[in-house]
Amino acid sequence: NLKVYPIPTGNELNIFATGNIAEVRIMNLSGSIVYTAKGKEGKTDVINIKELPVDTYIVEVVCDDNKHCRSIFVKL
Repeated sequence: NLKVYPIPTGNELNIFATGNIAEVRIMNLSGSIVYTAKGKEGKTDVINIKELPVDTYIVEVVCDDNKHCRSIFVKL
């Protein structure tokens, strides 16, 4: 289970997962990866998305149990 907020967002994206976050990827709607980072220890992360252009994105979170979760957010 994955929760991402705020949607729409400005400069930060808050991520909450049920498992420990191993990796975070952000993709545009064409499927191109525009951001990737290793997760921090724990089930939450805050991603600085200030440099991303205004658009709609897909965030994919890979947990340490290798489960993949996705959510959509809008960058304003």
